[in-house]
Amino acid sequence: MCGIVGMLLRDALSPEDIAEVAALSELMQRRGPDDSGAWDDGESCALGFRRLSIIDLSQRGHQPMVTEDGQDVLVFNGEVYNFRELRTELISLGRTFRSDSDTEVVLQSLAEWGTDALPRFNGMFALAWYRPAIKTLVLARDPVGIKPLYWWRSAEAFVFGSQYDQVIRHSRCDRTRVDPGALNMYLRLGYLPGRYALLSDTGQVAPGHLLEIRPGAEPSVRRFRPAFTPVAGADRLSGQAALDAVADGVANAVQRQRVSDVEVGAFLSGGVDSPLVTSHLQAAADHPVPAFTIGTDDPSSDESEAARVYAEILGVDFNLRRIDGATAVALVDDVAAANTEPFGDYSSFPTLLVSALAAESVKTVQSGDGGDELFWGYPRFTKVAEAAKWFGLPKSLRVAAYGATKALPNPKRPPRGVMFPTLGDWYLDAHSGLRDADFERIAPDLGDLPADFDLFSLSEKPSRDELFQWMRSNELACHLPMVLQKVDRAAMFHSLEVRVPLLDLELLDLAQRIDPTDCMRSGIGKLPLRNALGQQVPPESIPIPKKGFTVPMAQWLRTDLRGHVEELLLERDPFPNGFFDREQLKLWCEDHFSGRLDRHRGLWNLLALQLWADRHAKPLPSSQSVL
Repeated sequence: MCGIVGMLLRDALSPEDIAEVAALSELMQRRGPDDSGAWDDGESCALGFRRLSIIDLSQRGHQPMVTEDGQDVLVFNGEVYNFRELRTELISLGRTFRSDSDTEVVLQSLAEWGTDALPRFNGMFALAWYRPAIKTLVLARDPVGIKPLYWWRSAEAFVFGSQYDQVIRHSRCDRTRVDPGALNMYLRLGYLPGRYALLSDTGQVAPGHLLEIRPGAEPSVRRFRPAFTPVAGADRLSGQAALDAVADGVANAVQRQRVSDVEVGAFLSGGVDSPLVTSHLQAAADHPVPAFTIGTDDPSSDESEAARVYAEILGVDFNLRRIDGATAVALVDDVAAANTEPFGDYSSFPTLLVSALAAESVKTVQSGDGGDELFWGYPRFTKVAEAAKWFGLPKSLRVAAYGATKALPNPKRPPRGVMFPTLGDWYLDAHSGLRDADFERIAPDLGDLPADFDLFSLSEKPSRDELFQWMRSNELACHLPMVLQKVDRAAMFHSLEVRVPLLDLELLDLAQRIDPTDCMRSGIGKLPLRNALGQQVPPESIPIPKKGFTVPMAQWLRTDLRGHVEELLLERDPFPNGFFDREQLKLWCEDHFSGRLDRHRGLWNLLALQLWADRHAKPLPSSQSVL
């Protein structure tokens, strides 16, 4: 696990350019405290690297890595879990190796097969591959988007990095040019998915995509592998065959992702997914596996007791740390520092804390992220599916039915979502912190979402199966990236690698063959994972409600964090300057402070944006500046 950075220039590379890449590399020191490296061709390209040593701890894994003939140069962040199989194949083709690292396997694969190598990598990665002879740079990101990769471009230069602050703190970047559509998207969703980024002329390499860049030319973009493609009903697994296949697939994925030259620990919650992963880690170990858990002072969000029970059953080395409002205030600076792009998921707080706890004793852990998205674990899947029948009626009739049934108990009346124009609009609202009514009040001139943002487009009434497949695809493309971003930023802030075996590509290929009817029953989701866990622990120990690592943010914003809201949002013109109606913003915040309304999701999105701007939307420190 590492960090990468670099630039490609149309004109001659200067000593100042090379020094600036070195300065930008220092911004990601926490991503790679074990080693650093730099390379340039003296003409157009300069690369920087920071290393967190996990596989082949020797200097033979040093990067940037160059082939013996000098024709291929690589900086690589991540892990490829099938690198040994690829290495064997490459040796049979005449390739030779100087190290035992997966990085060299990636480099030799690219040299042998070109970009056709990319879909063969089962892992999490972001990479930059440069060929000096033809002055061509290729950036690529794993199909799920587990590892980040950002860019900024102009007619003269292209800059990329593992962190967004690296590309916007480059001396050529204009940090005043906020994209209004991207700002709308961030304030709604709490982060920016896919290829989007906040400032004009910046972006992300989308999951499963590559960018090919030549000096001064427009980058070309193409997808090399989709993360997920639903399979037709006739080709699906069902019943016991599906349950058995998932149980075996999870076990194999955990084993595959144990490859490491350092100890692998586990994040452990009181739910289903991380206990399942932890159970297989422990089964393969000859000593208690270190497992790490966070508790809170809010019983509605605290899973520490359930995690403790799991720990006793599995025989792991249980490590618990608690978080409360006072701890949250102390963590605000770390939250701002860790999130080098705007990010509004406040479960960053416990994730930072559990990462700090884990980093005290290990360099890498496995987590259970991805299970809810893959196997329909969220309650909203069933809720939306049960209400979908209403969307066969005109909106006017749906609104009338909702109003006429107000006196009835909730189970006997349609949900509020039936009043939205489409199912897609309802689903967007469910993921939104700020909504249209909020924008009309506090930022009336902001504008709409980007015209090409279509993740929530669902205007027709689909069949039940089509709806479940659409919701899963939407979660994988829109919600899961936020979860992965949170975990990556929080963990790498503490120089900790997090692996996600439930998103192993072989398991994803299996999951797309599982029928939704085998995953949900009576409002309970991800039944294949529950079944698999029931083979490892007593089934009665598996809880039904989902909590996860979360915190009571609504309460904190009224108490411990209220001072931050007043200082950063209300006592000045908030970032971006001139976008917000300050008087209406004060009244809007007061609705939350007083308890009249719960605005905590949108309010934290706004506050997190200010924390980010103050910390990251500025030039490099003068001690690092080279121009």
